[in-house]
Amino acid sequence: MNYERYPWLRCVGTSDAAHLRDQAEEKIQAARKQYLSTGAVTFPEFVSPTALSSILKDCAAAEDEAFTTDDKHTPHQLPVDPIFQPPDSVRNLQMRTQVASIAYDELPKESELVKLYRNPKLLALVSAITGRGDGSSEQIYLSEDSLGACSVNVFRASYAHSFHFDESEFSTTIMIREANLDGSGLFQYTPPLRETRDDLVLEAVGQTIRMYCAEEEGYTDLAFPEGVDKACCECPPLHTLEFRPGTLSIFSGSKSLHRVTEVQGSVSRLTAVLTFSKTPGFRNSKAVQEMFWGRSTCT
Repeated sequence: MNYERYPWLRCVGTSDAAHLRDQAEEKIQAARKQYLSTGAVTFPEFVSPTALSSILKDCAAAEDEAFTTDDKHTPHQLPVDPIFQPPDSVRNLQMRTQVASIAYDELPKESELVKLYRNPKLLALVSAITGRGDGSSEQIYLSEDSLGACSVNVFRASYAHSFHFDESEFSTTIMIREANLDGSGLFQYTPPLRETRDDLVLEAVGQTIRMYCAEEEGYTDLAFPEGVDKACCECPPLHTLEFRPGTLSIFSGSKSLHRVTEVQGSVSRLTAVLTFSKTPGFRNSKAVQEMFWGRSTCT
C-alpha cells in the first residue's frame, strides 16, 4: 500500500492515533457514498511504485502462459433458459468474450500481489466501504477459490470482455498495465441496476446493449419480453472508469452491467482481480472456472 499517498491507511483496522482514525473515517465514508451511488470507487496510486514494479514483473513473466478463453456467455452469466422466447431474448443473448487469465495458483506465493490480497488492512478497507452502512463494518472474507481468489486478466490485442454481471457480489481490482493505445481497453459500467441476482432487469440490459453495441451484428434488434415497450425504456448511462496503473477499484459488479472494450496496440492490458465475499467459503462455479482458466477445482 502507498502510505505516502494515503497515510490514513496505516490506522485502518487498528487503534492508531485518533487524528488518523478520524481522517480514515472521513475518507472511507466519502468512498462508501460514491460506491453506493455510482457502483464504483477508485484510489489512484494505491499500490506503491516499488510494489507495482514487482507485480508487473511477476505478471509479465506469466502472461504468455495464461489460459485464453474465447467463448460466449449471457449478460447475466446464466445458462440459456428456453422459457424466454424467442431464442434471441435479452436473457439468452450470447455475448463474446476474449480474455486470458493468470490463476491464483499460478502466481508466486510471496509475490507483492498475493501479499496485498491477504493484507488485513485491505480486507478492513473493502469491508468498511461495502458494508451495511449502520456505522459498523460488515464482515467479509477472502475467497476460497484456488483459481479465482486473486487472478490477473490479460487482454491482448483484439481481446474484449462483453457486457455482463459478475457472480461475486463486488470486485476489487488493480490496474497493473494499460493498453498502449489510447481509447482502447476501457472499463465501462452502468450505475447499479439491481439489488439481487434474481432481478434480471431485462429492459435496462437490452437498452444498454442496443445503445452501446449497435455496431455489433445481431444486437440492434433484440427481443424484449412481451408487453415491454422498447421505445419507452430509458437507457442507463455508461461511465468510463479512470483506471491508471496502481489504481485500486472497488466495484459492485453483481449490480452494475459492465465491460472491457477491445484492446488495441502492442501492449497487453493487465488487471488484477481480488475477490472478496460477504459469505465465507465463496468459490466461482465450475462453469466460470472452466471458462476463464480451462480447468476446475470444484468437486
